[in-house]
Amino acid sequence: MREEKIKSIDYSTSERPKTRTKQFFDIMKHRFVELLKLSLLQAVFNMPLIVSIVLFHILSKTATSINALMTIFIIQGLSFLISMPFAFTGLTGFFYCLKKIIHAEGEYASSSYFIGLRDEWKKGVIVGMIVGASLALAVIGFFFFYFYVSSYNTTIAGLGIAIVIIQAVMVLMVAYYSIGQIVMYTNKMRFVLKNSFIMTLMRFPQNLLFIIIHPGILASLFAIMDITAFVGVVLLIALSGIGLLIWNLNVISAFDKYINKESYKEIYLKGLSTYKQMEE
Repeated sequence: MREEKIKSIDYSTSERPKTRTKQFFDIMKHRFVELLKLSLLQAVFNMPLIVSIVLFHILSKTATSINALMTIFIIQGLSFLISMPFAFTGLTGFFYCLKKIIHAEGEYASSSYFIGLRDEWKKGVIVGMIVGASLALAVIGFFFFYFYVSSYNTTIAGLGIAIVIIQAVMVLMVAYYSIGQIVMYTNKMRFVLKNSFIMTLMRFPQNLLFIIIHPGILASLFAIMDITAFVGVVLLIALSGIGLLIWNLNVISAFDKYINKESYKEIYLKGLSTYKQMEE
């Protein structure tokens, strides 16, 4: 039995939004402080990632040779093997809280965060390890194809870069769906990953749009210049909850369509104005 601190729901069922898109703006209006709290909590688990990215940004500008740059890229790639398990451990708490907020269950951010973290952190570590290995492959592979293979064959280099980047994007999509399933259902990890991969493919254009929004915008800020990298760090610490809210709404929308409508009708469209009607 979960022990949770409950507060009253902010508004009646009839006052809730009708769609997940409208729910985004509704949550931003009524629960923005909650998102800010969750972003700051998640920042603790994102700290290894933030430190490694900042160091990479600084050191890559000071590299005086291709070998020095290669070392920096390899270190950055390997750092993902450590930082991603930390980040996705935190995301089990984050996604658990957002599930509560989206379902309009009136949870306090801090208490729900640590409940989700306590119950699902092991699965979060597994997902984080997979993402870390994928990002390590992407970073090291990018360096190899861009700086070495391109001097021999630009076509192969371009194809190689595309492959390592696409696999990282795909794995990240699967990871978000996986964490969403972990905090909502009770499944073995192989089924979680299988279902997540299927939904990643079925909703790929939509998923790609959301990946561009988060973490794509943050990644581009880190890559442009020093001042935008600083802005990226601030956004990652303080406002990452907005991007993760978008992803959670996308994930729960997929679950409603492909899982809840037939198998879990008691949570189908939960948090929307149509939920009670469906229940009846």
